[in-house]
Amino acid sequence: MVGGGAARELEAVLDAAVDPVIACDGDERILHVNAATERLLGWSREQLVGRPVTDLFPPRLHHFHGLSLARYLLSRRKVLGGRPTRVFALRRDGVELMVELTVGSTGEGGRERIALTMRRLHEVIDTLEEPVEHVTGGPTDLPHHEETVDRLYRLLVENAPLGVFHFDRAPIITACNELFAHQLGTSKRNLVGLHLFTLRDERMMACVRESLGGHPCEYEGDYRSLTSGKVIPVRVRFAPCYGDDGEVEGGVGMVEDITDRRHVEAEREAHLAQLDLLFRSAPVGIGFVGTDLRYVRVNETLARINGLPAEAHPGHTPLELFGPQTGAAVEQFLRKVLKTNEPQVQVESTTDGTLGLEGPRRYLSGSIYPVHTPDGRVLGLGVLVEDITERKHAEEERAHLYREAQDAIRVRDDFLSIASHELKTPLTPLSLRLATLERRLERGEHVDPGVLRHARHQLTRLTGLINDLLDASRIEAGRLALHPEVTRFDVLVEHTLTSLEGQRGNHVFDFKPPPDPVSVHGDAYRLEQVVLNLLENALKYSPDGGTIRVRLTVNEDVTVLSVNDPGIGIPEDQQQQLFDRYFRARNASTRSYGGLGLGLYISRDIVERHGGRIWVESESGRGSTFFVALPTLSAARPPLPRAQGDRHLH
Repeated sequence: MVGGGAARELEAVLDAAVDPVIACDGDERILHVNAATERLLGWSREQLVGRPVTDLFPPRLHHFHGLSLARYLLSRRKVLGGRPTRVFALRRDGVELMVELTVGSTGEGGRERIALTMRRLHEVIDTLEEPVEHVTGGPTDLPHHEETVDRLYRLLVENAPLGVFHFDRAPIITACNELFAHQLGTSKRNLVGLHLFTLRDERMMACVRESLGGHPCEYEGDYRSLTSGKVIPVRVRFAPCYGDDGEVEGGVGMVEDITDRRHVEAEREAHLAQLDLLFRSAPVGIGFVGTDLRYVRVNETLARINGLPAEAHPGHTPLELFGPQTGAAVEQFLRKVLKTNEPQVQVESTTDGTLGLEGPRRYLSGSIYPVHTPDGRVLGLGVLVEDITERKHAEEERAHLYREAQDAIRVRDDFLSIASHELKTPLTPLSLRLATLERRLERGEHVDPGVLRHARHQLTRLTGLINDLLDASRIEAGRLALHPEVTRFDVLVEHTLTSLEGQRGNHVFDFKPPPDPVSVHGDAYRLEQVVLNLLENALKYSPDGGTIRVRLTVNEDVTVLSVNDPGIGIPEDQQQQLFDRYFRARNASTRSYGGLGLGLYISRDIVERHGGRIWVESESGRGSTFFVALPTLSAARPPLPRAQGDRHLH
């Protein structure tokens, strides 16, 4: 025992020490702490004396391999060679401090005393090389070969592109290279002696245990340095180290800073996410097919085009998915690209034609191209398919409108040519006859009434042409007025035939009036205009001396007028256009047959506005029959007859 004076003198010496010092008995209960300990841990001397020394450390550090922390470090004194071990001390306020701890003891049994010396890490000046990195003894202690091998090994470790550290079974770091210290943002002085189980990373501690159990393992995560607080993403490969007896005596860790790799991976993930978004949401069908012609992946657009769910494609060939006709056509394209290594670009096809798919016709544009690896091998085939149905329809509509515009221009030009010819035709003889009349009147000669009659006829013809033009313009503007009244349609037809007696020449009108009167509610002037137009056309397009048959029949509440002629007839493909404005059948030349092509157009409008219908039945070279159906006066809502057979109803 130390006497009272000696004890006080010892306490004074310890209080003067810079480093915290703690003295314990054999039961590890605190006997004395110096002033540096009080300053470091925030406890007073009176609060600590008599308490277990383990209260100064976190609970996770109280036991190692069945021993207390103090006893464990005492058992490692020879191995550590006097080097301190890094551990965490526990301040009174609960904050953990990393310190370097050295443990020593003296005496035995009840007189045993244990001394613990601490040092804050920031107080360590790293100016000396680590003694563990040097071979104990000189050249006389080791053979030259072993010294060379050890020097080469240290040179290799120190210049390795990875951080390297060694640890014993404790597990305490016994050596490391400069790169490892740099990775963690500290010095080797602060790392050698660090107890790995103080890192508080359960996954890393599990890897340490695995390697000490003889099994290599790998750790990847964000490591936070205990000394600097620096956080770095690392990959650590742990491996066991064996002694000469074959037993595991420690392990080695190889540390790779994967910060740059993380950045690259993050950028790659972002790019892949963008590509995946583009792939999934692209309005174009996109797919990838392996060299075995089996789908690897397709997007939703291509799945919709194919008429199958996207998840049904991977692992299957087109033949398996679409059957022999469609599948064989698709595989033919794929094999051609694989064989020639040349892309097939914008190959157009139809679903009901080339592909033989059911449903409404769709137009598709497909491109197939080989996908190569960096070394030039064909990895598979990329497939792009676009549904161009709407575009095709738009193109067809534009082409149709263009043709209609061209037809309209042609009709306009034809009309202007015909109109100028038709208007000049009556003007020339009218001008000649008026000049003849003028000369005879000047000479006092007798005037032939026939000259006046012919002049009046040409004037009437000219007036009719002008009236047709005016009526056509009124119809287009919706201003052709009708004045309906009760009209005897049979009398109107008979009167019109009589008015044409002077114009029929050698033609014969064959008309059989109905047995009973036929009355309609209509505009007599306009209805007469329709009948007159049909009769004039029959005369115009029939051979001289032909018979024009006119019939008027009543069927229930509908009266039907038919005008049949033995004329040139109308081609089948042109009968639908016969009632269009300015239209002339191709077998009716303007030189042989006059007119503006407005009569039937005007007649159709008049008849339809009376609630009736007009149509034609004809064969080219075998004459024509025109029909006009009108509701009778007694018909409230008359059922009109439909065109049958080859009839063209307008």
